[in-house]
Amino acid sequence: MDYLDPQKRRTHRTRLLIGYGLTALVVALGTVILVYDAYGYGITRGGNIIQNGLLFVDSRPSGAKIYLNGKYQDSQTSSRLIMPASAYQLTLKKDGYRDWSRRFNLAEHSISRYVYPLLVPSQLKPQVEKKYSGSPGLVTQTPSRQFLLVGQPRAANGGFIFDEFDLGDLKKEPTPRVLPNNLLTADKQGGDQLVDIEWSTDNRHVLLRHDFLGGNEFIVFDRSDPPSSFNINQMFKLSPTLVNLRNKKIDQVYIYLSSGGSLQVGDTRDGQLAKPFLQGVLAYKPFGSSLLSYITAEDAPAGQLIGRIWENGQDYKLNQFPRGELYLLDAAQFQGHWYYLAGSSGSNRVAIYKDPLNYLKDPTVEVAAPLAALRISGGQKASFSTNTRFIGIQASDRMAVYDLENKDTYAYQTKSSMAGLVRWMDGHRLLGLSGGTSAIYDYDGTNFQTLVPTTMPSSAFFDRNYERFLSLGMPGPDGTVELQATYMLAGSDLPK
Repeated sequence: MDYLDPQKRRTHRTRLLIGYGLTALVVALGTVILVYDAYGYGITRGGNIIQNGLLFVDSRPSGAKIYLNGKYQDSQTSSRLIMPASAYQLTLKKDGYRDWSRRFNLAEHSISRYVYPLLVPSQLKPQVEKKYSGSPGLVTQTPSRQFLLVGQPRAANGGFIFDEFDLGDLKKEPTPRVLPNNLLTADKQGGDQLVDIEWSTDNRHVLLRHDFLGGNEFIVFDRSDPPSSFNINQMFKLSPTLVNLRNKKIDQVYIYLSSGGSLQVGDTRDGQLAKPFLQGVLAYKPFGSSLLSYITAEDAPAGQLIGRIWENGQDYKLNQFPRGELYLLDAAQFQGHWYYLAGSSGSNRVAIYKDPLNYLKDPTVEVAAPLAALRISGGQKASFSTNTRFIGIQASDRMAVYDLENKDTYAYQTKSSMAGLVRWMDGHRLLGLSGGTSAIYDYDGTNFQTLVPTTMPSSAFFDRNYERFLSLGMPGPDGTVELQATYMLAGSDLPK
């Protein structure tokens, strides 16, 4: 028997050890290959070792062909591509749509995501939803982007009437919403108008400012039950300079008086007005119910201003910057962190701070260091994108944008035809007017696209899925103005 033969036992043992060794070698080699593959290493057909990166590409609508440096990748959106680290020109093409393109660098062992491209139809075809006898008044949209209020042209000595459109079902007739006349002061003097300040998160109430000859007043308008609307000035028997909703709800409001710079809270449930909790405020921006940032000249050196943060009755100095005619002030949360900025049009750079309260509350530190700074002078407006990933500052035809996710900064000049201030359309695009036409472009200034002619300063209002937008057309020869709906879809993507 073999197991009794010492020679055969040694041979068998040797074979087992060799087998185990070869198996271990194969496992080790496979592990090394998998690790290097996971780190982006690859081998070309010529035997050269290359380092790869991972690229994710998507678009709205999907089904666009993916080109890199002009070469079709045999893939359509959405796709995952493993590519050698290099500089690329990414282009998306789809029949019936304009091309989308962007240059980028794919680093070794890295992941690049371009999942935000919006394809614009080659031909946009506006359809008339309603024709008005003249230019409508205020046009404003709920935060959910489901309802649009369009102010009807006012008759002589007439009141304010809105047409409420359901953007989810434009086949419905618009619902008239009438602002009660007893809430208005001097509404029949002529020249008065409504301006939207902010919407409540309930998508039902909107804070309006009524401007008239000799002054203004603030009104909370209930679009679902207009008779329940109320006048802030009448309720608290004062004439505030500015009013804001506290925590985006209507039960309490911040009331600001520029004379003395006082800021106080009014309770709309019982009409009680609390004593001012801040003085010397030049500008402010509330967040939630117990947090706000503000700008003041108190305790500031000559020619300087101070940005401060107020939280639950505690006050902290954020930064100091030169005086200017316009104030830049905003804050938002992104990926669990708070980001702040405070500056003025007199600054040539605006600092961005990450979680500054963590340092300002620490008695051993008490100073917040900036995360980054946007170099731009004469800033007119600062704002976060709707997904709060980007911070944009506009100064006339110049833009500076900071990407909080990738820590990148973009500075560029907008198209010369762009008029006025732009606003964020969504998380990655800005929207404005260009030569009497609505226009959009990406956060980095690329992919500038004109849409349709319009007279509306806000350019266009999109539905929830960004598949259709409403805008006001150019006045006709008889002075009539059409409210138009335009699909951002083409061909087979259009609803059946």
